[in-house]
Amino acid sequence: MGVLWRAVLVGAAIGVVQLFIRLNGPEDDWTATVTLFFAAFPVGLALGWLVRLPRWWVVGILAPFVNTAILVVAFAGQTLFYVEDLGMRAMSFAFVGIGVGGHVTAAAVVVAGNRTLRALAVGAVFAGCVATSWSQDAIAEAARVRRLTYAGLPLIAPAMPDYRPTHLNEWFDEFLLGPPSFELEYEHVRDRSAFEVFVMSTRATSPQASCAEPVPDVTNRLGVTGTCRQVSPDVWVRREPYYIRVFARYGDALVQIASDNTPEADLLAVLPTFRPATAEELAAIGEI
Repeated sequence: MGVLWRAVLVGAAIGVVQLFIRLNGPEDDWTATVTLFFAAFPVGLALGWLVRLPRWWVVGILAPFVNTAILVVAFAGQTLFYVEDLGMRAMSFAFVGIGVGGHVTAAAVVVAGNRTLRALAVGAVFAGCVATSWSQDAIAEAARVRRLTYAGLPLIAPAMPDYRPTHLNEWFDEFLLGPPSFELEYEHVRDRSAFEVFVMSTRATSPQASCAEPVPDVTNRLGVTGTCRQVSPDVWVRREPYYIRVFARYGDALVQIASDNTPEADLLAVLPTFRPATAEELAAIGEI
């Protein structure tokens, strides 16, 4: 078996081990990162010796640093977390790909052999890193689509001709208090008026109860009081010193429409414009 193929086997095994650690290891990101980095050394050294990889000790020590470089170049920012949101298949491909790329590159650099083949191997790894880096926006959008699809929330959005959607925020984190929701931000196409829309499930609470204590929790500001009144069945308005909030039921959805610079009448006019939306449409809005 050729040197590079042995490196592929060892790198793939390292990726599988690191994937197992990621799924079952420390939940703290910093601790998990350190554990993943150092786990590559004993696995790479042991397997390199087992498959008789030439200069296995040098390759086994160098490869984890190459893995880190691949992470920095190909998965800068939050891209690796987005890959994790895409499910087990994407995670497996990413972890195994990083392990293989690191070990193949390290072997190609320090082990003697066909120069053309070694150069092609390093070039292929570099090209993969560049392609992944250029695909960050597409990966992030695909992850948003999957999160929205499996969030268990009604996917709806208003269609106001004079307003354009500018941002999507997701409040699905298990550490957040209150019901899961997503937020859409809209800006007027001609002036500075804007409003926010929060969409939750009606299983979370009722319009009346959410008016008294706003949900999701990110909109419930401590120390800020407000007065509530019902304007129609299942539609309540909450007035705060600097904010107006409308709570209403739309099918299986509980919506909150809020603004600090848009009149109450305009916020109420948003309600009849709600329509079903696809996860792809919502994800395309993007996030902050």
